[in-house]
Amino acid sequence: MLEIMIKGLEIVEVSELLQHEQTIDVNLLRLKEAMLNIGQLVDPIIVDKKTKTVLDGNHRMKVLKTIKVPNAVCQAVDYNDEKIKICGWFPVMENLSVDRISGLGFKTEPVDLEHGKQTLDSKGAAFMLVNEKNGKKECQLIEPSSYDLLGMLEAQEKILQKINNSDKVLYIADDQVMEHLKAGRSALFRRNFTKQDVIGEALAHRPLPPKSTRHLIPDRVIRLNMKLGWLHQSKEEATKYLEGIIHDRVYNSNVRRYTEPVIVIY
Repeated sequence: MLEIMIKGLEIVEVSELLQHEQTIDVNLLRLKEAMLNIGQLVDPIIVDKKTKTVLDGNHRMKVLKTIKVPNAVCQAVDYNDEKIKICGWFPVMENLSVDRISGLGFKTEPVDLEHGKQTLDSKGAAFMLVNEKNGKKECQLIEPSSYDLLGMLEAQEKILQKINNSDKVLYIADDQVMEHLKAGRSALFRRNFTKQDVIGEALAHRPLPPKSTRHLIPDRVIRLNMKLGWLHQSKEEATKYLEGIIHDRVYNSNVRRYTEPVIVIY
């Protein structure tokens, strides 16, 4: 266990890390206050070991940059591993009708659910509005067209800005959205990003919008609790502190590997 953990965790200079997703200002402020209050980087930042693209922890990385901490504890993973899955978040709100979408000036086109998903996957529409009535799903493509990735993102941003002016939008994990439809809410289905999208946009320094991706990463390490002061040391010294933490936790039996999904209450 000790060798596996040490091999997976490493000290990386913050300046080497690539941001793949934009941050949310209010979340960034809360995290900054929390990290300064406890003086620790609680969870390692998950990165693609080949490109140093941050897969999970863009807010943590941004806080470290803001407070000028030079190093970060990272868990480097092989992003090409099939066990690492990339999923997404769908905007969900109360009672969004096709008439309202049309009233905002956007084109719509009726479609069945499966064909609509295929259209989204091929970047043939910005969104698909989905409502459920009497157990039947009513679907409308929004702004159908032929997009490249940047054009699709621009169209999505324009639509969301207009909707956000008067509706409260929640972002729900794509595998949970059906429950919200059954509860009478409306959902904007969209194309999930690919691993190639994530790496490509990170390397181009064009972070995707907030809440774009949701990564499922097996055996991620949490609650490491690395002191920020240690991360201010040289990379070599910080590595010694990291190895000391891991050694103490393992040999004091303070490490547990969960083999089932867990719910963490913060």
